[in-house]
Amino acid sequence: MALNTNYDVIIVGGGINGLTAAAYLQKAGFKTAVFERRDESGTFCATEEVLMPGAKLNLHASQLLPHISPAYIDLELERFGLELLKPKGSPYGYFYPFRDGNALLFSRRSAAETYEAWKRISPKDAETYRKIMNFFGPSLPEYIHNSHYVKPTDEAALFSILMNESVPVMPKDWIWMTAFELVDCLFENEQIKTGVLSHTAFGGIEVLGSRLAGPMSVLAIFLHFSVENGMTARGGSHNLTHSLVRCFVHHGGKIFYNCPVEKVIIENKEAKGIVLAPNATYPDAEFRAAKAVISNLSAQPTFFNLVGEEHLTASQRLSLKKFDYRGASLFANYYVLNEKPNFACAKRFPEVNETFIFNFGADTMAQGADFVSSIMLRDLPPDPPVAWGACFNYCIADPTQAPPGHYTIQSWANVPYELRPLGGPAAWDDIRESYADKVEDVLSEYITNLKSAKVARYVNTPHDYVRRNPHCGGNMHPSGSVHEHQMGSLKPFPGCGAPKTPIDRFYVSQSIGPGNYTYLAAGYVAASEVIADLGVARPDWWNAKAMQAAQELWRREGFTQKFTVD
Repeated sequence: MALNTNYDVIIVGGGINGLTAAAYLQKAGFKTAVFERRDESGTFCATEEVLMPGAKLNLHASQLLPHISPAYIDLELERFGLELLKPKGSPYGYFYPFRDGNALLFSRRSAAETYEAWKRISPKDAETYRKIMNFFGPSLPEYIHNSHYVKPTDEAALFSILMNESVPVMPKDWIWMTAFELVDCLFENEQIKTGVLSHTAFGGIEVLGSRLAGPMSVLAIFLHFSVENGMTARGGSHNLTHSLVRCFVHHGGKIFYNCPVEKVIIENKEAKGIVLAPNATYPDAEFRAAKAVISNLSAQPTFFNLVGEEHLTASQRLSLKKFDYRGASLFANYYVLNEKPNFACAKRFPEVNETFIFNFGADTMAQGADFVSSIMLRDLPPDPPVAWGACFNYCIADPTQAPPGHYTIQSWANVPYELRPLGGPAAWDDIRESYADKVEDVLSEYITNLKSAKVARYVNTPHDYVRRNPHCGGNMHPSGSVHEHQMGSLKPFPGCGAPKTPIDRFYVSQSIGPGNYTYLAAGYVAASEVIADLGVARPDWWNAKAMQAAQELWRREGFTQKFTVD
């Protein structure tokens, strides 16, 4: 049987956003092919038994949010095997513990529940929270849809700025503040300030040095995770990848594995197809795309490697040279325990032992600022470690992710990638276990039985993540750092028009919005732009909105999500 080398749409990269775009376009009737460098899709949404049989470790994406996306309904991800799970014993989705036994909690279903939890720490700050949520709550699903599931434009950014200015408690000069400054103005209690910043920082946002991006991201993540903090999938995160692959293949899509792409074919300033690398399954093979080529790689590999500098202007090359990947690099400790994790703050807040996501390590804003400053210096890991990268208690939601009678947890400590004084990122190989010991010592202050119940530990460093996925540039989010120069229409470079690019029929998915986040936004936007440019009406099934699936999942349990406090 002859190899088919002609398609309507070609997508470079089989990550979850590349697969999302592929599934939409294939289901809409466009003959689509995905080319993946590895022998498996979803590099950053993987689950593997690398530690011991039966212990399923989620090696990157753990906070799954596809139910916020229209894709959950449009692509029928449940039909294709995705089962999202959350702990049954707590309404909360995220908490931040303190050494004095307090904890800041965010409900995953109700702003009113978060409000009541905050009142246990600071009634005054709870009132500030109430005012923010009552302002945004009535239009929150629409706000989230327009923030993430439409093409980034200056008009949309201006609308968000004007809306934020109207929040009753917002200081007049908020737009010039860092995230630290805004949180310090909004709230009074030190623990609430610290907990809110931790909630923001694990999204890869520059909370200390960036104006505009910092405060806007505080509000965005504050709103998102006040009512939905994410879940796990039965069997692990990789089942999100599997559901997207099944959907795509069911509708007739083709995935080429072990097929790194060498170049995008550009003729008369139009993308016409791709050429595979010499080490691909089909060495140096040429594949043609009649309608569009989409890159799911990050900015610099897309334009410098796939496109080539000869197709870029000097200003485009300059902007891409300055594309910033720094920020959220993660150091992960994975554990298998023979007891359920017990948090010290559970004496006062028993719900935390049934809450999926947490962070730890800084008790004050000053400690948080020291931590963030050490990351910005890009030299040595902070000591003592502070997480602020998100930590997960998997088996309270899905017992199948560990052998019977066991539990898996993960701590993601945010660290610098470069390690310049130690000779570069490869030095992580030398210090991985010693730094993991430091993380464990701090984490054991919060989880009382961590060391006594520990059966095994596995460590992933920032260098490991880069070796798995070289185009991430050392950042856990390949879409790059979140700061004012890499937001909205400025991303990946001014004038690009992402997901469009200056090259006709060539699009990007990874380099827009929040990149590889599991709410499947970038792939949705890329597919939407392609079909609009082709002048084809969306099929009737392509009509879901953000948060629609999340609200439906709660309705099945007899609960209505509530986005306002009163």
